[in-house]
Amino acid sequence: MPVAMSAGEPLTAKIAGTLCRPRGRDRGVLQVLLPGGGYDRTYWSWRGDPRGPSYVEAMNRAGYATLALDRIGTGKSSAPPSTAFAPDSQTFTIHQVLRAFRHQRIVLVGNSLGSTVARMIAIHHPADVDGLILTGESSTPNWSAFEQLGADYIPATQHPLLAGRRLDDGYGALRPGVRRSWFYYGPAAADQVVARDEANPEPDVFPTDPEFGSVLLNRKIKVPVLVVVGRHDRLICDTGAGGSDCSSSATLLAGERPYYAPNADLQALVVPNTGHVLNLHRTAPALYSLLAQWAQRHL
Repeated sequence: MPVAMSAGEPLTAKIAGTLCRPRGRDRGVLQVLLPGGGYDRTYWSWRGDPRGPSYVEAMNRAGYATLALDRIGTGKSSAPPSTAFAPDSQTFTIHQVLRAFRHQRIVLVGNSLGSTVARMIAIHHPADVDGLILTGESSTPNWSAFEQLGADYIPATQHPLLAGRRLDDGYGALRPGVRRSWFYYGPAAADQVVARDEANPEPDVFPTDPEFGSVLLNRKIKVPVLVVVGRHDRLICDTGAGGSDCSSSATLLAGERPYYAPNADLQALVVPNTGHVLNLHRTAPALYSLLAQWAQRHL
């Protein structure tokens, strides 16, 4: 779909996505799927458990249509010069896609950076969405771990698998070989899945809006929210370093409550034996059934 990089600008870019509809009963709810930093829309169609369904397959079987998007700068979406990115480009480009599908109910489902984009859309474009499923993100992440992760980012031009894209140095990417340690809980990660992940890196231009991701804005969210975190997510769960208490779903919810409105429809879920990229663990199929149940109850 053609999009503008910011309000008032011409339609010079495009957002690419894959729309899948159920073969049987359609619940009339579209799940718009936003991948995290370093990933494209295929995150939602990979099978963390080779024997189980992908996220898209599970939701289609449950009666939900899915629209998996490549955020601007990733996958098959446009990759304009990094200087063309406005502070709100990551959010505003997705907002334009959502408007085209607003004849039906929409739940935004994100992972990590994709969850942050989803929150910002619900805050700044509240008419776009009817619900949020935020995975791999919390209101109190482990900032110390994020600082360490930042040291593993390099210009995309220096990544051997991305050099051919002819991007400028405003695009960043994780250096090869670090995804397993940052994103996975080893005992629940299949070697072939991690290898495929390493072989398919994506670059990113991160938002420069100083308010992007601010949890102080969460009180403006008026739709039902489900926060989902892997029990062994290094980037989220570490109470000793000021991160979230992921010892149980109840403790995670208690940590989230102060950042949302008192009457917010808010739930939280901690997934055992799982790291940051929840879909890419063997535990994913069991999680998908819980997410489908939440969507059925709230939408």
